[in-house]
Amino acid sequence: MKVSDSKNKVLVTGYRGYIGSRVFKKLAGLGFDVAGVDLKDGEDILECLPKGEFEFVFHLAALPRVEYSVANPSYTLKQNVLVTSRVLEWAKDHGVKRVIFSSSSAVCGDGTGPLSPYGLHKLMSEMECKLYSELYGLDTVCLRYFNVYSEDQEYGGAYSTVVSAWMELLKRGEPLRVEGDGEQTRDFIHVDDVVEANIFCMNHEDLFKGASLDIGTGKSLSINNVKQAVEKHNAQVEWTYAPGRKGDARGTLADITDIKKLGWRPTVSIDVGLERCFNKGEIK
Repeated sequence: MKVSDSKNKVLVTGYRGYIGSRVFKKLAGLGFDVAGVDLKDGEDILECLPKGEFEFVFHLAALPRVEYSVANPSYTLKQNVLVTSRVLEWAKDHGVKRVIFSSSSAVCGDGTGPLSPYGLHKLMSEMECKLYSELYGLDTVCLRYFNVYSEDQEYGGAYSTVVSAWMELLKRGEPLRVEGDGEQTRDFIHVDDVVEANIFCMNHEDLFKGASLDIGTGKSLSINNVKQAVEKHNAQVEWTYAPGRKGDARGTLADITDIKKLGWRPTVSIDVGLERCFNKGEIK
């Protein structure tokens, strides 16, 4: 299943999102004929999937915030589960060779399963991806992203990641907020590595058959460790504290053994990544 024709048609759902926009740009730069669909364009995937045959589908469209799903469980189920089901059915009917599905570490919770509607929804979609591989012969792979970040990650208000929120507050000169005691741990993975993992899985020759693969670094930092990185590059930072978010895992850590065996590994170290984010000279 190796890609040999740069004219292959590829569909990216959620192509205007944080990760989707980068995957779309990367594919276009590689010479692929890329189509995109996104709710931000007023295009509901349940109604707006394109005609014609496609080689690959990158399904990144989702409402990806744990706290938002806790507040809006039925709406996020529609956008995260029903939409994925529709994409899989469409792929089956349009000659698609492989669907690369963007899942989340939220399916694991603290190691015993989902702690939020969002995690449950992603797990349900993983199960359907595997079913489609077994029942219809549509090859699928589910990439469980851990905590994705980058120096250009946009601030998204109340549902922002800790890195993007702290970068924004530093720009404003406002106090930075720690939710919980700061001892919760996260496996932070740079968005560049996430994009490369997607491309790697498209190019991989063997079938995945619905496999779920962790996409992280295999290392965890506490929020307090990230706090120290902020203070290393920024003097006189003021901190405030708030209760932890409902549905958040106490700790996350990717097991990247399986995907490393296939030949992918992250390249941006957490030290380099955090310096890009919080070095005062880099914050503009």
